[in-house]
Amino acid sequence: MRRMIFASGFAALVLSASACRDDAAAPAQVDGAAPAGPTASAAPSGDAVEQPAVAEDGHVVSAVDWFEGELDDALAKAASEDKGVLLDVGAYWCPPCHRLDEELFVLPEIGDFLRRGYVAMHVDAEQGAGPDLVDRYDVQAYPTMLVLDAAGVEKGRIVDFVEAPAFLTAMERISKGENVLAELEAAAAAAPEDLEAAYAAGHAYAIAAERTQAETHFARVLEGDAEDAAGLASKVLYDRAMFFAAKLDKDPEAAIAGYRELQARYPKSSSAITAYRQIGRQLCKLGRPEEARASLDAMLATAPKDSALRSAYGWFAFRQRCVTARGLEVVLEGLEAAPKDAGLHYLAAELSLQSGDRAAAQKHIEAAVELEPKRGYYRRRRAALRQAPGPKAAP
Repeated sequence: MRRMIFASGFAALVLSASACRDDAAAPAQVDGAAPAGPTASAAPSGDAVEQPAVAEDGHVVSAVDWFEGELDDALAKAASEDKGVLLDVGAYWCPPCHRLDEELFVLPEIGDFLRRGYVAMHVDAEQGAGPDLVDRYDVQAYPTMLVLDAAGVEKGRIVDFVEAPAFLTAMERISKGENVLAELEAAAAAAPEDLEAAYAAGHAYAIAAERTQAETHFARVLEGDAEDAAGLASKVLYDRAMFFAAKLDKDPEAAIAGYRELQARYPKSSSAITAYRQIGRQLCKLGRPEEARASLDAMLATAPKDSALRSAYGWFAFRQRCVTARGLEVVLEGLEAAPKDAGLHYLAAELSLQSGDRAAAQKHIEAAVELEPKRGYYRRRRAALRQAPGPKAAP
């Protein structure tokens, strides 16, 4: 049984969308589109040591001594120093990953803590050895911080962005061998009529790729919430399509069927709306972009003035590099209604870049920085766009 620590609160992880799911394909690498690896670097040694912080151009000077090399080398170093390994798995486009770099790993107390007991290593989940490590450890959302012993055995994981106190508490729990899955299992067993507890346990097992145990709890939820009055049955169908069909089985057609079953049974649920985007992702994988666009347009039609849906459409187009032109159109329409939405400006910049319009990309990233000057990643993207040549137009 895998030990999991949801340091920001398990319920928060279940109900929020802040963590980035890894079922989305990365945008193709184009000039100026993204860095090839981690965006943070350790402070250099010597007299001219930079203080850990986010610099004016968005560059992050980390308080953590990040190990450069392969995981096997990090494990060997950990063994020689009687330490564990912290493997920070993320992706360059992932907002909560940026927050870890800019808000957590710049703190001296975090650097000191990790230096004493761990060899810390960044992993880009979508480049180099990253995909193999994602499969090896069943990483299903970014960021995921894996805590390993020196033999590479996982002792626990922290999912999503966490503040420093929660991070240190979670690391302490992992070091003591505490097991959130066991705690959730016990809570569900102690209250057989508590469907929330049953879903919490099932969802945690699904994230941990423990299908049999998850299904035991999911069956209870579907029986007890057959009409979705508690909003739990719809989440079960969503989880089955997401974690089992799409992730574990890697079966796009089965995932689409699962999402559509959800929409047919519980059409008014929030999960049914989110399912439109997931259907689109699977259709893009199958090389059916027009059908993907139809699914995303159906999502937007549920609430045409909802800026969150327009942002979701834009993220889909950017991350999947699919229906790029339509995604940009939707984002620009959103900016007409909400011209001070920095997130939409950022998406407009990335989608413009993918479309070959470098001038528009620069305009929108400048607007994003002006609206949210503290966002280091926006500043890094602005610096990259000012320096790098433009890409070819997206196909």
